[in-house]
Amino acid sequence: MTPKKKVLLVEDHAVTRVGVKHVVNASNDFEVVGEAEHSSQITGLLQETKPDFVLLDLRIPGENVLNMVKDWKKDLPQLKVVTLTMLDEQPIVHSAIEAGVDGYLLKSDDLSSLTKNLNEIAAGKTVYSKNLKLSFNRKPQDGKVANKKEKQILTLLGQGKTYQEIGTEIGLSKRTVEYHVGRLKDRFNAKTVAELIGRAKEQMLI
Repeated sequence: MTPKKKVLLVEDHAVTRVGVKHVVNASNDFEVVGEAEHSSQITGLLQETKPDFVLLDLRIPGENVLNMVKDWKKDLPQLKVVTLTMLDEQPIVHSAIEAGVDGYLLKSDDLSSLTKNLNEIAAGKTVYSKNLKLSFNRKPQDGKVANKKEKQILTLLGQGKTYQEIGTEIGLSKRTVEYHVGRLKDRFNAKTVAELIGRAKEQMLI
């Protein structure tokens, strides 16, 4: 008999966690081998359980988990990372794809299709929720998609760095950093740096 594939479930809502765990464990192909409620728990559980899948809610306490995906895959090259989230905004989906997720599923999907989707992902497919099609067809919200350089600037702003410190760290002049921040403020309709950081966090860009 083929061993079940191991799933690490990252979800901070207990009721959701119980429901998803029941569906996964009831299948012939998968079993939940660990549960995390905070981003700080994930790395240790990955090392301890060596899962085949991480089933990932994006809004859990702690760090932005999308920033951690590449490190997980570096440590466990065969690992499949699949979101299971309420977030269907286009910029967040794009950020997840850029981070390297293998599937983007929504909590609004029929839960009975979860293990079917996981099997398709295990076979090498990238699976997106059918409910995301509308999101992909919509015009991006005010162009709120940051490129790599802009994400670096947003991240460093979020760490409290000055324009001068940011410029030194990423090889730009202070004036160029100011220019990028001004453009980002316009794009995110933010009057202050604090507003800009808050909106970037809402879009899971930092």
